[in-house]
Amino acid sequence: MRTLCGHREPVTLALPGSRREALVSAAPSESERMAAFDIQVELVTRIGVQELAPGTGSLREALSSLKSLIDFTRSTLHTYSIRLEQGRAGSTDTVQNLAYVLVNDTIRPFTATWHPRLAAYEARRPADVAPLDHELGWPQASDMRADLAALREPLRRIAEGLAEISGADFGTAAAR
Repeated sequence: MRTLCGHREPVTLALPGSRREALVSAAPSESERMAAFDIQVELVTRIGVQELAPGTGSLREALSSLKSLIDFTRSTLHTYSIRLEQGRAGSTDTVQNLAYVLVNDTIRPFTATWHPRLAAYEARRPADVAPLDHELGWPQASDMRADLAALREPLRRIAEGLAEISGADFGTAAAR
């Protein structure tokens, strides 16, 4: 049954000529690698890991992109859930654990802070002002951009953890 479901458990091997035993963890399952790859691709190609240079882009679009990454991550976990490694307490080496950190500890606090603030400012946009022009006048825009830039390092670390599972790099280590 473990083989059919893709579950893997650590294997205990006796070392030759010794009574000592070593715990050897099997390689990630194909489902684990595929889920890690799917989330990793979405993560490394979005604002957050990719810089939103000062004076460029839209903060609303950055928020929407991060929100869609939450949705994509959830969907990926649903797709592969039966065949993913179960997380171990204190461990971050599984797709499930990395996804939890990505969604709940990294992106959600950012969006929970900035979505309502930006939405309140957007609600005051005069009809004759373009949305992006109005956003450029937002007094908190530079603060949000600074917080967005601060997300880059934790998101990059998560991408690197996913890379260890998927086997794909995408150059995130070089992007420091």
